[in-house]
Amino acid sequence: MALSRRRTLITAAAGAAAMAGLGTAPRAQSRSGGESFPTRPIRIIVPYGAGSTTDMTMRMIAPRMSQLLGQPLVIDNKSGATGVIGSDAVAKSPPDGYTLVMGTVASHATLVPLVPTLPYDVLRDFTPIGLAATPPGLVVIHPSVPARTLAEFVAYSKTQPDGVDYASSGIGGSGHLATELLRLKTGAKIVHVPYRDVGRGISDLLAGRVKMMIYYAPVLPHVRSGALRGLAVLSEKRVAFAPDLPTAIEQGVPGLVASGWQGLFGPAALPDAIRDQIYGAMKDALLDPAIQPLLAEQGQQAAPMASEEFRRFVKAEIDKWTEVVKAADIRLD
Repeated sequence: MALSRRRTLITAAAGAAAMAGLGTAPRAQSRSGGESFPTRPIRIIVPYGAGSTTDMTMRMIAPRMSQLLGQPLVIDNKSGATGVIGSDAVAKSPPDGYTLVMGTVASHATLVPLVPTLPYDVLRDFTPIGLAATPPGLVVIHPSVPARTLAEFVAYSKTQPDGVDYASSGIGGSGHLATELLRLKTGAKIVHVPYRDVGRGISDLLAGRVKMMIYYAPVLPHVRSGALRGLAVLSEKRVAFAPDLPTAIEQGVPGLVASGWQGLFGPAALPDAIRDQIYGAMKDALLDPAIQPLLAEQGQQAAPMASEEFRRFVKAEIDKWTEVVKAADIRLD
């Protein structure tokens, strides 16, 4: 089968799973009490392009989820408007479990206070199925900046007449808001340079045209090679994939935590049995010993969290980033 860049069919036959000694998840009954779920392929919308962090995460866990559910997963890259277009398609889909979205901190949290005309209400129009992974933000600088700690970077930034330029994936993106949170908590003198193409922003950082960035998995290889210098990881604790990188909290900046989390959502009113079956398959895939090293290699941490706890988590994230948007006076216009 030819693989489309926009749409990839991830096949894993239930028979092959059985041959490998892998069982399938118990099937949920439909709301009418008739046929069980699933009986046909499940479409997973990734609201970003192929090769994005969200796309990579979903593609890592999809084959194992397919084995457990006994049906193929169809990954559909439906990008645009920082994840809004793909997310909106799911919000308006039937609540039958066959159309889901891998939502993110941007599509389901940071955009909420910035875009009052969002075509959906995150807390009303979706069923949170479960948190999947939490790639923590990494504070990275060009090696020409004479700093090896957050404190040294902040002190250096205050000596620059025009401040230090930092790159982001765009106004309102998770990297932008995370860097503004750093500014609010430390007083760093930094200047935002938004990019439509985050890859171009990383390229300019590598070339020294901008000096600093908070981003996720794509910058990790450059830190490992020495092309960029890592200053901090924005998680509660140090992470296994970068154990020598201290947290901001360790460096005296409490509350500087920012994650580019990803999680599955279905439309509102998704039946609990179907929701829980999908979450169970996702959780098992995330915790698979064969998959966890692949996630870590991409700067990801498996963080399975079930529906109700995930709902509270999303609400807390919306509240957190709403405060940052107001305090930093961030506007899209």
